[in-house]
Amino acid sequence: MLGSLHAEPLAQYLWKRRVVLSFSAAESTPERISLLKQIEQYQCEFDDRQMVHIDLIAGSSDHLLLSRQFSLPDMDFNLVLLGKDGDVKLLTSQPSLEKLLTLIDTMPMRQRELRMGNCR
Repeated sequence: MLGSLHAEPLAQYLWKRRVVLSFSAAESTPERISLLKQIEQYQCEFDDRQMVHIDLIAGSSDHLLLSRQFSLPDMDFNLVLLGKDGDVKLLTSQPSLEKLLTLIDTMPMRQRELRMGNCR
């Protein structure tokens, strides 16, 4: 079974945030740099969807723990999107924030949030 928000150190986000986990071989991994730039460029959209990004670099204890928890393939870059319910919604090697935002917008919980309206 793939990991989820139910296990530490992610339990604090359960039912509160959508979590984007990025696993990079190094700080200079091009996909990591691309994702960070996209998040910075679209910070409002990122925040509006109640997302948090956890940036994990190879060699750190959290990278090792969580890459095992999510049974990730051994690649230079992996991205995992977890819904507020704690379930894995996407596992990819592509750092596309647009894809994440589009996917989130199709989720039932996000649709409810949109109907309820947000203060901006």
